Amino acid sequence: MHPRQHALVFLAGAFAIAVASALASPSSSLANGRAIFQTGRDLAGTPISAVPRPMAPTCAACHRANGAGGVHLPGGVVSADLRHAALVKVRPAYTPALLERAISTGIDNQGQKLHPMMPRWRLSKTDLHDVAQYVWTQLK
Repeated sequence: MHPRQHALVFLAGAFAIAVASALASPSSSLANGRAIFQTGRDLAGTPISAVPRPMAPTCAACHRANGAGGVHLPGGVVSADLRHAALVKVRPAYTPALLERAISTGIDNQGQKLHPMMPRWRLSKTDLHDVAQYVWTQLK
């Protein structure tokens, strides 16, 4: 085999291994979304903030680690179930874009304001997308 052919075979094999490795490991965007949901910080360690100041520093504190919600909050408010099945049962169903809007602006899937207890999270575009994708795809 010619040295150039050997180099191409090697590069093709290395590329295949890298692709397989990337597919086998969790996506960094989902890992970032999970970190935000669970800890209130992105993977870089930057804390997320909200207006009004949230009762709890994480999504999971109110919506539970699995997204099931049902946490009783002051004033008789009960946190929403964020699991995928719950989000698509309502009509109109939530979409990832509507979920991003709810997280950042407090506007629900029908264009109505969410309860003021729900903070309007201030996230970068990437962090907002990542946490919404985590909720949409990982919370069953």
